[in-house]
Amino acid sequence: MVCFPHAGGSSAEFRSWHRHTSALKVTAVQLPGREVRLGEPPFQEMTALLDALAPALKPLTRRPYAFYGHSMGALVAFEVLRRFVELELPLPVALFVSGRDAPQYADQEQVHHLPDAELLDRLRAWEGMEPQELSQYEELVALMLPTIRADLTLAETYGYVPGPPVPVPVRVLRGTRDPLVRPGDAGWARQTSADCSVHDFDGGHFFVQDHERSVVTFIESALGASAAREAGTQ
Repeated sequence: MVCFPHAGGSSAEFRSWHRHTSALKVTAVQLPGREVRLGEPPFQEMTALLDALAPALKPLTRRPYAFYGHSMGALVAFEVLRRFVELELPLPVALFVSGRDAPQYADQEQVHHLPDAELLDRLRAWEGMEPQELSQYEELVALMLPTIRADLTLAETYGYVPGPPVPVPVRVLRGTRDPLVRPGDAGWARQTSADCSVHDFDGGHFFVQDHERSVVTFIESALGASAAREAGTQ
């Protein structure tokens, strides 16, 4: 399972996922501008990011794998998948997405250009922060704000280029109170020539943090069902 983090997120978001599964090997993309890559400038444009990611991820296609991306990560995972189609590389057995509408829809809210204070307000609103959490949160975000802004710039200035639907099943995970996604499959069914399904979790935009075990269990189960179907057709 190859995981792509949200804007401002890092591979640390997925370090505890292995605790909830014995069947999946979980790895995560570490983009520039965070953790051990803090000194590297973050990407602000999708094509440049894909040019760097595709060769780095190519070795992972030698064995069965799947993609998972949250928010900006869902968009990046989708575009890496399309790049793999172009390169005729082995494709993931499934694409799991959460926290973002399908790429043909622009972001419902543009915030990357806001002054720092206003941008922080919007981030707090998305996180659903409690007052007692704000002090520690704001110290961390202040450090990461340039990277967060760069990631939001990448996602919000992304220009979708229409293309054939991908021949990979899409699994949409939704927070039932997420203000940043449209109802239902949020347009993802139009992006696959395979099947698309939707699974709801109680919560807002970052529901995955509250339901980590359930999310990992769902992904493991979905991949097991896909493997069983594939074996039945052989």
